[in-house]
Amino acid sequence: MKPLLTFDLDNTLLNSDKAHVIAYQYALKKLGLKILKDREIYIHFGKPKQDVAKALSNSNNKEIIKKITKYHDILLWNKSYKLSRILPGVKDVLKYLKKKYEIAVISNCSHKSIVKLLQGAGLDKNLFDFIIGDNDVKHPKPWPDELFKAKKLARESVLYHIGDSVYDVRAARRARVKCIAVLSGHYKRGELLKEKPFKIITSIKELRKVL
Repeated sequence: MKPLLTFDLDNTLLNSDKAHVIAYQYALKKLGLKILKDREIYIHFGKPKQDVAKALSNSNNKEIIKKITKYHDILLWNKSYKLSRILPGVKDVLKYLKKKYEIAVISNCSHKSIVKLLQGAGLDKNLFDFIIGDNDVKHPKPWPDELFKAKKLARESVLYHIGDSVYDVRAARRARVKCIAVLSGHYKRGELLKEKPFKIITSIKELRKVL
């Protein structure tokens, strides 16, 4: 059996900030809440989506949080997914790695959102042996459930997890998996270093040398 690699989606494989930002702004407007600027929204990316909704609404109201995630998903699935783009080098690296590894994409987006964002970016979902969203597990990152799910499906331990956020590093640590952090998202080197990943790389293109 091939060794298993797991990848985060947003800001690791895809630039999907605009797709999510527009969807959240739509949700806030729909609920009559303050519409936040792009940066005020994407600084929360990487968290479980319920935590994102809580921060954006500045509310602990479970019904409001539920509606924000619901309206976000509706717009994402039907419109804004088209704004996602593949990050430089990702397609070539995945094609190269697929010859030697099984590959899973794991995300705090729902399974359907992952598929739609891949579609919008033009990245073939068949490059991945497994797709695992937050609705496929009990707890999303920073909990290790998505990594454990990948291990169970592949019947193989995860060799490395690759992601851009501190939540990726924490999830990997809890799953006892080495994490390669990539500086393609909104987290700076210093923030990632505090979480003690196995390695930090500037671009996904560096994975060939690392692996």
